[in-house]
Amino acid sequence: MSDSKRKSRRPRRRRSGSNLARAARRLGIEQLYPEQQNAIDSALSGRDALIVLPTGFGKSACYQIPSMLLDRPVVVISPLVALLRDQYEKVQRRNIAAARLDGTIRGKARRETLERIRGGGPLLVLTTPETLGAEDAGEALAESGIGLAAVDEAHCISEWGHDFRPSYMRIGARLRELGGPPVLALTATATARVRTAIVRSLRMRDPSIVTASPHRKNLAFEVLPCVGDQRLRALVRLVGRLRRPGIVYCSTRREVDAIYALLHRLRVPVNRYHGGMTVKERDEQQRQYMRPRRRPVMIATNAFGLGIDKADIRYILHYQAPASLEQYVQEAGRSGRDGKKSNCILLADPDDRSIHEALQSRSRVRPDQLKRLGRALAAWAAEGRSPSPSGLALSAELGPRVTAALLVQLEEAELVEVEKKEVRVLVPQGISIEEAASGLAAQFETLRVQDSRRLDSIADYVGFEGCRAVFLRSYFGEDEGEPCGLCDVCCEKPERADAFFAPLAADQLKRKGKKRGRRRSGGKRPPRRRRKRAEARNAG
Repeated sequence: MSDSKRKSRRPRRRRSGSNLARAARRLGIEQLYPEQQNAIDSALSGRDALIVLPTGFGKSACYQIPSMLLDRPVVVISPLVALLRDQYEKVQRRNIAAARLDGTIRGKARRETLERIRGGGPLLVLTTPETLGAEDAGEALAESGIGLAAVDEAHCISEWGHDFRPSYMRIGARLRELGGPPVLALTATATARVRTAIVRSLRMRDPSIVTASPHRKNLAFEVLPCVGDQRLRALVRLVGRLRRPGIVYCSTRREVDAIYALLHRLRVPVNRYHGGMTVKERDEQQRQYMRPRRRPVMIATNAFGLGIDKADIRYILHYQAPASLEQYVQEAGRSGRDGKKSNCILLADPDDRSIHEALQSRSRVRPDQLKRLGRALAAWAAEGRSPSPSGLALSAELGPRVTAALLVQLEEAELVEVEKKEVRVLVPQGISIEEAASGLAAQFETLRVQDSRRLDSIADYVGFEGCRAVFLRSYFGEDEGEPCGLCDVCCEKPERADAFFAPLAADQLKRKGKKRGRRRSGGKRPPRRRRKRAEARNAG
């Protein structure tokens, strides 16, 4: 797009002052937090901003309010279609102008949505990184201009951008193509390293940094050491004692299915969610869990939870330690959004680390893979030809998804240019693409080292002898502050009795099954009044 067609980066406010307060009230907000106010001021003044606020702090208001005040659309880029759908339905109920554009919007509905975007004006446009890169979406947004680009769950740039979501790494370049609008990056947790990765990837310019402590005062953290079979026994007893609703996070799909089956047999109201289920199955399980006044337990992998807005979750129980403290705090923060006390319990086994190391070895792009891609590119260049992405993957003996992630790295380093059907080498004269790719491979080695350090931080948290909240605040670069007074260390909780980890009674499951069987065979019990009349007649 030529510079003459690009609209000014600085958006125009429709008005200010009392209009902002009215926009907030449309969202049901009577008083903004100072952090929200700072974020909105940055958005309205055209300045980039990185927003790091804990779950339940109202990050979505930081872009929803500007969407009502700016004279051009506010584009929200979010990782999951389910998140977009949920947000779209909520703002629609409040009569806020919005449009959802993702891969599920097709045909006539897509044409109408694109036309609505071309019309410009105050509008909240909800899309995914992949759809942002689509040609039709780009044309519509170029015509309307973008008042603000908000990247939700921005930590995914650091966690996913090098793996199976290469489109995350292209968001910054794509926004530049669309005129370089002000960027608002939002996340619940981010260390200094993750913040740097977000700013660099999104090509943010002198962003204001708005942060709040990742720890909320109503969260009671606890670490419960478990070894072997003790973990499952502890889980069953905790689920039976803790107030619902709750979430149990597992590292693998197999564990989700096994625990779901066990708790279902114990007649606990339970749902499940993982990436191996169909979209329809996941949506239905999530819908059941989110019903108001329903108190089930969700058994899930970390695929569940982004954008979940269920205020009364009373506990988050991690069946295994997660891969990082960033992930742990994100997931733990989904409880107690109503401000009431909630439990965040980690069942910790030293063997958890080996599980994550195995998962990371399969998901992270390896340095040797980048070197293989460099050799394949060098061979194509020696023949004076430019391969297609699929042809390059074949010659390098790599999968298409891995190749796509690697090409993002090479493209960002300006070593190649990727078009729909062609990969062209751009390295300067005298430098081979193979040498350049080998040098870039060191970055991936650094990522693997960082993965290991994050696992170390989990072990440090488990073994810390002081206040859990103090440790978390320190890890995320905040002031340590005062002890929380709620965690297991502050409350000086005694070790669990041996009976807590003892095998479940052999007849427990049988007894549950028998009760269920008698009810089915005997039919429904008569109403209480009819029973009393029958008893009176019999007594007479």
